[in-house]
Amino acid sequence: MSRNMLSAAILLSLAFVIPVNAGPQHSRQEYLDLAKAAYQAGLESCPAAVQKWQETYKPNVDEGYAPPDGAIWFARLAAGLYDITKDDQYAREAARWLAAHHQYKDKFPEEMRKQRPEYANGLPTMTNFFHLPCFSRAYCEIKGSPVLLPEQRKEIEQSIAESADYVRSFPEWGPMNRAMLRAEALIWSARAMPDHPHAAMWRKLAQALASDSWERWSEEDSQIYHPIWLGALVRYADGVPDRSLFSHVTTRYYFDYFLHLLAPTGMVPDFGDARWNENWAQYIGCLERAATEYRRGDLKWGAQRIFEAAMARQQGPLSSSPAVALVDAYRWADDSVVPQEPTAKSEEVLEDLVGKKIVFRTSWDSNATYLLLNYRDEGDFARLARDYLRDTIPVEEEKAHHGHADENSICLLMNQGAVLLDDAGYRERLPSGPYGAYRADYFHNRLVARRQKREREQPLFEFLRYSGAYLPVTTDKIDFFTSQYVDVSRTRLTDKTHGYVADRVIAYLKPEDIFVVFDIIKILETDYYTFATLWHAPAVLGQGPQHFVTAADASQAGPPPHDRALLIDFLQAGTRQTGTFPIRRHNQEETAVYQTLASRYCAGQIETFVTVLAPHQQGKDLESLLRSIRPLEVSAARDGVGVQLDIGGQTSYLCVKTDLKRELLPENVRPRYTFDSGKVRYGPFETDAYFLYGRLADKKLTFAATQMVKVRYQDKDIFAAGPSTFGLQPDDLSTGYGPPKWRYWEDTVDVP
Repeated sequence: MSRNMLSAAILLSLAFVIPVNAGPQHSRQEYLDLAKAAYQAGLESCPAAVQKWQETYKPNVDEGYAPPDGAIWFARLAAGLYDITKDDQYAREAARWLAAHHQYKDKFPEEMRKQRPEYANGLPTMTNFFHLPCFSRAYCEIKGSPVLLPEQRKEIEQSIAESADYVRSFPEWGPMNRAMLRAEALIWSARAMPDHPHAAMWRKLAQALASDSWERWSEEDSQIYHPIWLGALVRYADGVPDRSLFSHVTTRYYFDYFLHLLAPTGMVPDFGDARWNENWAQYIGCLERAATEYRRGDLKWGAQRIFEAAMARQQGPLSSSPAVALVDAYRWADDSVVPQEPTAKSEEVLEDLVGKKIVFRTSWDSNATYLLLNYRDEGDFARLARDYLRDTIPVEEEKAHHGHADENSICLLMNQGAVLLDDAGYRERLPSGPYGAYRADYFHNRLVARRQKREREQPLFEFLRYSGAYLPVTTDKIDFFTSQYVDVSRTRLTDKTHGYVADRVIAYLKPEDIFVVFDIIKILETDYYTFATLWHAPAVLGQGPQHFVTAADASQAGPPPHDRALLIDFLQAGTRQTGTFPIRRHNQEETAVYQTLASRYCAGQIETFVTVLAPHQQGKDLESLLRSIRPLEVSAARDGVGVQLDIGGQTSYLCVKTDLKRELLPENVRPRYTFDSGKVRYGPFETDAYFLYGRLADKKLTFAATQMVKVRYQDKDIFAAGPSTFGLQPDDLSTGYGPPKWRYWEDTVDVP
């Protein structure tokens, strides 16, 4: 894969929060003020938390030694404030907590230590890979302070040395957050104690662990862990030091990746292992550093947008952990970089090889319509690291690493400040929840398939559930196209385990503010199959024979706006079943809405599902809307699928070809297609286009078509490619003649 083909920019977003627009530029001083306020609060909360830990901690040999983490974060916060202000009160407080941290080892019994081979050389002060980076960096920031006592220095350095050496017991590697946290810890341990006999080994191991991430793609696909990984990589580069990190296309990529994903809520949306609004401060730090390094106002705007949304949610002082991230943001920010709102709307984020996400967006406003499609599979990179993970720790339920079975899933749909569809969240227990919660395919807004026939009376959820182990699939982007009235994506999932290929086509009708989702399945092997399209929401407000009205009436992040709802309308009937079942997602009870179909299929057969997603005002009478949207008649069943919408005195048409290879001629000549070999009739249209949109109003027809030779309306050509000569033929055959397919075309024509 060529790295030169990847780069771009704009931010991430998620959650049920108070919508906020980025206002006048804030100063980086606000980061420092918040960190100072968090420190003042920590003077009381930190001792209380440690006291509670001492009273309630119950050692467990299986979990190992787990000292309190609040003291380390508070010490790191105090040390960072000292480094900035040189106020001795901060250094004194940091030294007190750092020097005392080894004392908690007394809580872990000697008999338990003997049962853990990694403790053979002594119990380290820190066993958690999140703690040592904070501890070592904190000491680096205060070690020159005159208030640091000799005995404190000795205790702190002993804790660092034994904990850095402990990393050798499990030097977890790969392009992921846990490896980079270890690398960050080791490089700052070496900087803290450059003359220690093991410092050279720490540096060497740090470089080995960082090498999988330096100028590489992250193997993770997770909202929570992306900024942890990238932030640790940046701090490692500062510790080396080596600013060449910022010249690498992979580094620039992830800053842009965060920006382009930014949702109307002012945060990166949930995908993979995620929790509402978690790690917002680390995203700010990453974007501030990027804005400074690259002198880019759009990245600065992204940091400001996340900050303002977070402040609208915040009640009381910050805890030490986000405050530490804001200390970094203060160091890295440059107020001379002026925020500039990004201009992109619907787009790929950022490409179809690594990120594999598509955003539909009307604007960067907090009331914008926003939809995130994730079609990321495990990918073809980091294979060695992914195999190592599978052989080392239990990741059976993950799309390695921290990813979900959310390929071709809609992770977030927002409209006018309301969350209407969202992702599944994170586990409630290790390694995941019951039946793979929340990572398995049936926890996501996607098509699911099983290679068995479901009996009609069998509960669908009971039928779909299994151990939760991740079932590998591969994905491809077939097309992404934007035009005046419609934006459309087509992404493909290939599931060799279950023997099918599924294309998900999402068409966003901009004037109507409606999404139409086409799920197109091609059977690879003759067998019995059950297919279902699943959509999840906390509440179902109403329903009809083939439609449901849902809303997010509650969430763990606070109440969302209550005035918006989502119409989920299944356009096809027949032998299909629609219904609901209860499901626990995102730490709350929700409802899954579905349409399902079970049958015996022959290899090569096509099956389709068509779902309309229409945001609207809660309580609105939907009868006229339901009547205005209907399937189009198609010349041959399963050759194509179409929808007609009569809304606002105008008629819109969506026409989607199902099998893109059906048009190929048997002869091995070029071109391998003709209009006649690929044409499908959809109501008044006839075309071989892969996708066709038409809008009829005031005797004018506006259309947009992709990959086509011809488009006909009412039996008259409104677009036709001219003929060409194809001299390069296989097998020395004679010259071929015919019209080539055009990539796309938009036009407006007069019609009777």
